[in-house]
Amino acid sequence: MNFKKIFLVFFLLTFFNSLIFSQNRDKVKCIVIDAGHGGADPGALGKRVKEKDINLSVALKLGKLITDNYNDVKVIYTRKSDVAVDLYKRARIANDNHADLFISIHCNASENKAANGVETFVMGLHKSEASLAVAKKENAAILLEKNYENNYEGFNPNSPEANVIFSLYTSAYLKNSTLLASYVQKNLLNYTKFIDRKVQQAGFWVLYKVAMPSILIELGFISNVDEEAIMMKEENQIIMAKCIYNAIVEYKNKIEEDTKSFIPVDVIEKQSPVETPAINTPTDTTKQELVVKDSSKTISISYRVQFYATTDDLPIDHQKFRKLNDVKKYSENNWWKYTVGDEDSFEKAQKLLKEMKEKGYKDAFIVAFNNDSKITIDEAKRLSRKK
Repeated sequence: MNFKKIFLVFFLLTFFNSLIFSQNRDKVKCIVIDAGHGGADPGALGKRVKEKDINLSVALKLGKLITDNYNDVKVIYTRKSDVAVDLYKRARIANDNHADLFISIHCNASENKAANGVETFVMGLHKSEASLAVAKKENAAILLEKNYENNYEGFNPNSPEANVIFSLYTSAYLKNSTLLASYVQKNLLNYTKFIDRKVQQAGFWVLYKVAMPSILIELGFISNVDEEAIMMKEENQIIMAKCIYNAIVEYKNKIEEDTKSFIPVDVIEKQSPVETPAINTPTDTTKQELVVKDSSKTISISYRVQFYATTDDLPIDHQKFRKLNDVKKYSENNWWKYTVGDEDSFEKAQKLLKEMKEKGYKDAFIVAFNNDSKITIDEAKRLSRKK
């Protein structure tokens, strides 16, 4: 680490220490709500909606709930329309207004289209590759900004030096940030019924630069068609905003020893599953009988659990996989995808999936094959019934 970087670490540590001891955190009088992305930065892209639009809608609904129910709490938005706001400016808005809470709202995304669930982040060190990936995705917005090298002093939040500074920061507001994050996570899980991806720590620039308890919420996966369908509906956005609002009430009640009541929240109704069109379904009854007769000779259905994907062609005995049994791989769309198991029923595959998730593979999911050809789960079940 050169002299300039050492000085930067020292300067930032001094900066945070001065803010920590100069501000009173006994009351929540000002909340900054940050709708992630905006303008030329759409954030993650779903099939039908952009992340930036969901973020803004939930942020505005949350702000209105706070102002309608708290006369003594000031709400400030980092953006109230579809405009681009640099990350460092978002943090500056919070610091300049001496905010008591900073809440950044986002949607998650993954190349694994089955990845799902809600997670809430606080500022800290990356404890998993998954949390690091989320932080990198959100921090990448820096590169879309004009003069980003000057605005961030050439500092790369994903560099080794960042970990030094992040570690100095984590003790500052970690306790209260984690408390708020736990309330948000609990409320969202209760009413969305999404999978619990836990409260986690990761190095987000927008959290690292604010001098107050702060959280970043990933409402759900916009890359997952089912969760996208839920999040894009206004009635569900209202439910999510109410969940976050009630978490703020719970947080304020805790630190201010207050007893304010929560507002009622409806549970998000389960969405109809996205139908997968039948493959090569004959329209003529006679043809259908022939297809079944011919295909029955070659049907060999198996279910596997996919847990990893990469553009690199790794051997199945790679060190990443040494603790796993029966690893297989297949290639699809220029990606190498790795699986375990070779189950003859979907129910057995579900058991294996649960085991893999317990081992830490949170984004694992079930895939189906007929012999060595990948097919949809629906097609596998249909063919199994005709064997």
